[in-house]
Amino acid sequence: MNAPVHHVLFIVNSYPPRVGGLENHVASLAASLAASGHRVTVFTIGEDVKGTKEQGVSVTRLRGNLPIASVIAFPPLGTTRRIRTEMENEAVTAVSTHTRFFPMSLVGLLVAKGLQVPLIHTEHGSAHVRGVPLFISIASRVVDVTIGRAILRRASAVLAVSEQVADFVRRLAGVSSILFYNAIDAPEMETKSEYEADANRFVFVGRIVPGKGWDDLLDASKMLRDELPEMRFTVEILGDGPDLPRLTERVKRLGLTDVVIVRGRVSKAGVHAALCGAVLVNPTRLAEGFQTTLLEALAAGGQVVTYPAPGVKRLRDDGAPVWIAKRTSIEELARLMIQSRTQPLPRLSADALNRWTWPQRSRQYVGILDLLHG
Repeated sequence: MNAPVHHVLFIVNSYPPRVGGLENHVASLAASLAASGHRVTVFTIGEDVKGTKEQGVSVTRLRGNLPIASVIAFPPLGTTRRIRTEMENEAVTAVSTHTRFFPMSLVGLLVAKGLQVPLIHTEHGSAHVRGVPLFISIASRVVDVTIGRAILRRASAVLAVSEQVADFVRRLAGVSSILFYNAIDAPEMETKSEYEADANRFVFVGRIVPGKGWDDLLDASKMLRDELPEMRFTVEILGDGPDLPRLTERVKRLGLTDVVIVRGRVSKAGVHAALCGAVLVNPTRLAEGFQTTLLEALAAGGQVVTYPAPGVKRLRDDGAPVWIAKRTSIEELARLMIQSRTQPLPRLSADALNRWTWPQRSRQYVGILDLLHG
């Protein structure tokens, strides 16, 4: 008997070309499902309102309204009715939504109900929103305990991208979830000399926003510079965001202009090149889900120094060269930066890395779809 072919309808607030971990997750999963022979349709919010075909995925972008903090925008009035009408004769087998507080997740719930198909909701947050102005924090908590809780409770299946996310889902909505870790595209494991560990290079990748840890990294770098003047190292900072002017000013004030290279936003290929053989420093204090940058660093033959974060213990248990701080302090961060330089761990094996790729993860997703239709 042939395996069933599914038609998965993604209804999400954000999708490439917008850059971010959530966007990469959705786009990679959609493309991997399409590559394995399934039909995939995406409705999202964006600037281009025309329908396009991207990596085998049909993408329709709707113009958003009332943007909040460059993160959340609301779909046009009538979006639920439009999607339901356009899809009612398209043999949709499941609706996929991502993150509980986005308006399009509520649209997805209503569309799934109207089409009478399962809703698979993937949760990416491990706590209430952090690192935002007080009024946004309060508003987001209200959304969490109302709309967010309703989405989690009414979904046919809830997927969590880490153990911490699964615990948050349980605390917020009282429902169990299926672990569905983040992943990366299947890499070609390089063996060239330039991929050998070069712990003289520390790299930060991420949005330059409060709580992401760029300031802790600068302070730790200053500590290393003062206490170990003979140590030669560089710090590359990749990313953009509202705190970029503060970051560049702080680099000058700390006297780190000859050590720290602020590169701003770079391409995916540029990120990979920077991570090759380097040490990724991940001092985030935000409510992260599971950062794909960790996997990208490991695929590039690098080491990871990180504060406690979702998924890092799982990666270390899998044999990955991950150094996890015992506490979130600048002193601990500096200590691990030195340790990763003087005692580099073996790189992650190709077999272990393969378990963290999208072909593997999309097979898990299809298995969940099959169960829901069994």
